[in-house]
Amino acid sequence: MNNRYKILLSATLLANFGDNLIGPFYAVFVEKIGGGILAMGYSATVFSICTGILMVIVGKMSDNLNKELITIAGYALYALGSILYLLISNPWHLFVLQIVFAFGTACLSAPLTALFAKHIQKGREGMQWGIEGGVSYIVVGIAVFIGTLIVNQWGFKVLFLTMFLIQIMAVLIQTKLYFATRKKQNSI
Repeated sequence: MNNRYKILLSATLLANFGDNLIGPFYAVFVEKIGGGILAMGYSATVFSICTGILMVIVGKMSDNLNKELITIAGYALYALGSILYLLISNPWHLFVLQIVFAFGTACLSAPLTALFAKHIQKGREGMQWGIEGGVSYIVVGIAVFIGTLIVNQWGFKVLFLTMFLIQIMAVLIQTKLYFATRKKQNSI
């Protein structure tokens, strides 16, 4: 495994962990701010449709822009979304927040896949894609477990602050990849 793949994987897993701390408690949170089944369904609809449209747009743009910077923006949007949970007091706020997460997801989809493809070691593609995918599932399971403990012990505010801090760490790690690739280009 090359160093850039390890940095990319670390940022991805950390961000995945932070994002999934809310796990099954999203529904509890929606109910807590006065939403019900319809608010849950509408928020998922807003997220999915916006994400689908934005993924195509950002994917096309990423062919001409720096993919590392786009993914840094994606992780930063997830950090912003995590901290914005603290300001949500009704379901309508949640719909706006889903658009923030849709932009973040779009910045992470095609550009992140392209970066992984670029940094995966030739001849070890299967194993390294397997690590990226398999460890992601393990991270989600651990995140849901830890999120459960946090919500049970300290509530949603601590959960959202924890999510924010973890997402900021992912931004910093991904920024390290950006500078590592700039260093290599400058030395050529």
